[in-house]
Amino acid sequence: MATLARRETRLSPWREFDRAFSELTSMMLRDLASWISEWGDGDLAARRTWMPALDIYRKEGHLVIRADIPGVSPETLEVTVNDEGVLTIKGERKWDEGEVEALCCERFYGEFERSIQLPDSVDTERIEASYKDGVLELRIPYREAPKPSHRRIEIKVS
Repeated sequence: MATLARRETRLSPWREFDRAFSELTSMMLRDLASWISEWGDGDLAARRTWMPALDIYRKEGHLVIRADIPGVSPETLEVTVNDEGVLTIKGERKWDEGEVEALCCERFYGEFERSIQLPDSVDTERIEASYKDGVLELRIPYREAPKPSHRRIEIKVS
């Protein structure tokens, strides 16, 4: 008696998952190899790029943005906002140790730039900035919401 084997013609969801996982892993390994190669020779401080961590929250009628930038001189900071409401924070943390043989270098150095699209509801003309203990704080007041108007519309009868 012959045995019939059932052949599945549909793609198995696990096969698709395995394929996607393989692609993701290979992408991550390529990026890791690229990152590691930056450590191979030359100036460590100039090779790594970074962006400061941000907290963004609402408090007392303001949008507050806090950026952790310890070791960044306030003189190197530049905060701008363009006509489209994009806020940009630029600065630089300098490597000031001179020529060294680095045994471990986990902090990031060099120039950074971070941009954020602000909501339309904030007043970009009244941004206040302060810098204390390595934290840049921007306070942006919200515009007052327009009060709903209520008026009667005259209906013309013809």
